[in-house]
Amino acid sequence: MSAAPPVSVCLPVYNGERYLTETLLSVRAQTFGDLEIVLSDNASTDATAEICREHAAADPRIRYVRHEMNRGGLWNFNEAIRLARGETVKLAAADDVLRPRFLEVCVAALDEGGPQVVLAYPRTQIIDGEGTITEDLHDEGLRGDRATPHERIAEVLRAQAAHLVFGLYRTDVLRTTRGLRPTIGNDVVVLTEMACRGRFALVPEQLFLQRRHATQFSAQGARQVQFHAPGKNVRFDFPHARLAGELWSAVTSSRLRAEESVRSLAAVTTNWVLPRWRGVAGDVRRAVTGR
Repeated sequence: MSAAPPVSVCLPVYNGERYLTETLLSVRAQTFGDLEIVLSDNASTDATAEICREHAAADPRIRYVRHEMNRGGLWNFNEAIRLARGETVKLAAADDVLRPRFLEVCVAALDEGGPQVVLAYPRTQIIDGEGTITEDLHDEGLRGDRATPHERIAEVLRAQAAHLVFGLYRTDVLRTTRGLRPTIGNDVVVLTEMACRGRFALVPEQLFLQRRHATQFSAQGARQVQFHAPGKNVRFDFPHARLAGELWSAVTSSRLRAEESVRSLAAVTTNWVLPRWRGVAGDVRRAVTGR
């Protein structure tokens, strides 16, 4: 086996034929070329396998793994991370687009920041199903480099900065977390755990194009539960309450000093749980009424 590359781009996919080619071409066109692309196919039933094999044949940096059974999107993300060999990991969705310098500048940000910087991310723009830019995220002031975990947690949660999950991580640090959890909002959970472990670095260039379209699971309400954990009973899953518990657990599982743990738990409560109490109330209503 060849030496491990500096970067692994982990791209889990299930029935992603519509945008997968565009996404793969944007990864393959990165100016930082010393990478591997881990394609983890969750038993797709459309043309995804054919697209993956075509790109793997054209680019030796691609490792294509096809699973015989669909175990859900959550499992597939965690499996792709497990398969990664790089010193750093970039999580990728099968419908987003990277501008060519994404990896180059994020690798540089991690190198310049040293071990205390555990995640680097560029600024983000939103594109629609046709690739048209529809929004500039106001993330130029979103700095996760505060001195303490509770300050970093407060900033990320207050800004609802879930898109940072698609940044570039130090692999060894990411693997000390519990991974993506079986709940909606698992992106902010893993970001909270990473904030407990070190600082984040913002790259001021707009290099990430995050696609939002009607057919993605994050736009489909309660169906997100089954995407993350197939077979779950949506009515009785209490997803918002579970998310609150996972965020608190992100802190308590991180072995912070007692004083910092208390402050970080308070940051989760005041910046996420309390402002979203209606979601928990909705969980209860759905369990009682079925709606």
